[in-house]
Amino acid sequence: MKTYRLQKRLASEILGVGINRVWLDPENLDEIGKAITKADVEKLIKDGLIKKLPKKGVKRRAGRKRQKKKRRGKGKVKKRVKKRKKLYVRRVRSLRRYLKALKEEGKIDSKEYRKLRTMIKAGLIKTKADIKARIWEKE
Repeated sequence: MKTYRLQKRLASEILGVGINRVWLDPENLDEIGKAITKADVEKLIKDGLIKKLPKKGVKRRAGRKRQKKKRRGKGKVKKRVKKRKKLYVRRVRSLRRYLKALKEEGKIDSKEYRKLRTMIKAGLIKTKADIKARIWEKE
């Protein structure tokens, strides 16, 4: 199979477009293959055997849709996550303080303390009332 790189390159220079936008008539490839000078290629362009393809471009509908999403930016995603994390940290610290106080008072032993602390971390215990319920459940 013959390549028509030279003809495409010459045509792209003449037409002022890239190589990919040059169309060669598939029915007259033997005639196009014989053209080796710029003058030959210009004649083929005039005869309509070589043409310039239209620009592809981005469809405006898709472009506008993409632009609209970009304009929105990240929004409040970061802030929302940060707030949720702060609430979690505040709750966990409070529960751990309460648990530590119970241990120091002698209401729970080390084993029970460790178990409850793990449950807080896992999210099984969310309030002081939950801790109290678990302790009174054991007694």
